[in-house]
Amino acid sequence: MDGCPRVSGSGQANCGTGRIFPMTSLQLSPDAVTVLGLAGTALPFAQSVDDEVERWLRPLRLYGQAGSALQSLGVSEGRLDASQQNHPERSEDSPSETLHLIATAASRIAAERGGATVGTSDILLAVMGHYGDAFDRALRCRSSDSDELMMVLGERAAA
Repeated sequence: MDGCPRVSGSGQANCGTGRIFPMTSLQLSPDAVTVLGLAGTALPFAQSVDDEVERWLRPLRLYGQAGSALQSLGVSEGRLDASQQNHPERSEDSPSETLHLIATAASRIAAERGGATVGTSDILLAVMGHYGDAFDRALRCRSSDSDELMMVLGERAAA
């Protein structure tokens, strides 16, 4: 993959080579397709792991259950300024590998909850798991944390 996947609702990516790469065994919700597509387009331009997290948070904040949860915590759409990103390490994975890892993890999360489709909350949980401390730093810079986000996601799933 060349870092610019085009994601379909069937959970497959096409990089313009004519080859289809399965990313998930479950169907993707329309919002999940949008989030994966936007993040997949933005990831190649990330300069650090923290920057990758930002490139996931922006579309996640705008779509589906993940968007509702992040907005309720006051997570803004705007990027953090460079002074708030003190961890310049780069990702060990290529953007396309990261996209594949997160889509695969989101599919597993959706299957474990018995979902028929992969939603934005599944992607959010996969991003949280993939980035760990970097994701926590991004939330703390916005006066929130992973525990609070998990509580909100749980409340919304129960409703």
